[in-house]
Amino acid sequence: MGYQFLDHMTDAYIEAYGNTTEEAFEFAARAVVDTMISVDNVNSVKEEQISIEGHDLESLLFNWLDSVMLKLLVDKQALSYFRVSISRGFESRDGLELKAIVRGEHLDLEKHNYKVEIKGVTYHMMEIDIESDNKVKLRFLLDL
Repeated sequence: MGYQFLDHMTDAYIEAYGNTTEEAFEFAARAVVDTMISVDNVNSVKEEQISIEGHDLESLLFNWLDSVMLKLLVDKQALSYFRVSISRGFESRDGLELKAIVRGEHLDLEKHNYKVEIKGVTYHMMEIDIESDNKVKLRFLLDL
């Protein structure tokens, strides 16, 4: 299980996959970080929790990836560990809630080998495929 970068002319087109939806979301987040910096250079020394909501899986994935990207760009947190839990319903509304424990450290562009800046997560070309054997494949595009 993991992720791979697919061919695209100008942006980062990524496929993440897992045995569960949660695992696929974890690898998708790792791929977002790996697009901008070398995720393998990040030490998991600081832990925090993230909560995200969405009205369906696509909006949940969008909001999750956007949150991970903003942690890096705005909060200057390089993340390398993701443990995701997804449940139905939040705050007495229908929908989905994602709770994650993430670990990482303060961003150091030299140590973490800065690659490229992501302008944003998009819905364009987003696909979520839950296969018959419950394997989950996510595809999404990052605007560079």
